[in-house]
Amino acid sequence: MSADYPAKLYVAVHDGNPGDVDFYRRRCADADSVLELGCGDARVLAALARPGRSLVGVDLEPELLDLARARRAAMGELGETLELVASDMAAPELELGRRFERVIIPYGGLYCLLDDAAFDGLMAVVERHLAPGGRFIFDCWSADGFHAEADPEDMDPGWIERVKAVEVEGEAWEVLERSAWQPEQRRIDVTYIHVPVGLDPEAAVEGVVRQRYWLAPELEARLSGVGLRVEAMWGDFEGSAHGPDSSLMIVECTRAAKGPTGSAR
Repeated sequence: MSADYPAKLYVAVHDGNPGDVDFYRRRCADADSVLELGCGDARVLAALARPGRSLVGVDLEPELLDLARARRAAMGELGETLELVASDMAAPELELGRRFERVIIPYGGLYCLLDDAAFDGLMAVVERHLAPGGRFIFDCWSADGFHAEADPEDMDPGWIERVKAVEVEGEAWEVLERSAWQPEQRRIDVTYIHVPVGLDPEAAVEGVVRQRYWLAPELEARLSGVGLRVEAMWGDFEGSAHGPDSSLMIVECTRAAKGPTGSAR
C-alpha cells in the first residue's frame, strides 16, 4: 500500500478472502514455527498462535505494525509467542537468526514486489529462513484468465466501481476503486477512494495499492529457477486444482533437492 494510505482504512477494506485463515491453520497444523512475510496487522499470524509455537511477523509499514502490536496485546499470554519485526520482507540482508517450518505470505503479499530485484530479494529471505523439510506457502489473485481475456482499451482509468461499505471506529465509509493496468509489465495499480457517509465528500481519503502480478506458468518457472519446487497449486482454499478460471492462486513449495555439485535439480 502507499505510505499515505491510513492503515485503519486499509485493513477495513483488505480483510482477507473467505477461508484463508482456516487454510493456513490446516497447512501449519504440524509446524512449531511460522514466519509470515508482510504480516500487516497480523490478522492471519495471530490466528495461528498456540502454546509452544513460535510466530514471527515481518512488515515494513509502521501503522500496520502498530495495529499488529495492539492485536498481540489483546491475545494475553498467547501474545508472548508472537514476535514482530519492522523490515522490508524483500531486503536481502534480513536475517532473523533461525529457520522456520513454515514461511507464509497470505493475501497477495507477493504482488507487492514490483520488480525483479525485489522478487529475488524475497526469494533470498525465504531460502535463508526455510527449515529443511519446511514449506513456503502463499496465496494471491489468479490473473491468468483476466490477462488473457481483458482488453486494455476497456480499462478506462476514469471508471470508478463500488467495492464495499465498511465501518471504522464508528464511522461509515463507502469504498470505491479505479484501476490502471499495464499488461506488458504485469502491473495493476488500484486507487481506493474512501468516502465518509453523511459527511462532506471532500473529506474522501484515497489510498493506492500497487501490484505486479504473475501468470501461473511464469511464476512456477521463476520459483524453480531459485531452487523451490511447487508441490501444489490450488484455485481455492478447499483444494480445487488451479486453472484459467480460478479466482485465486494458492501455492505450496519446498526446497528443491540438491545435486552432487550443490545445484538444485
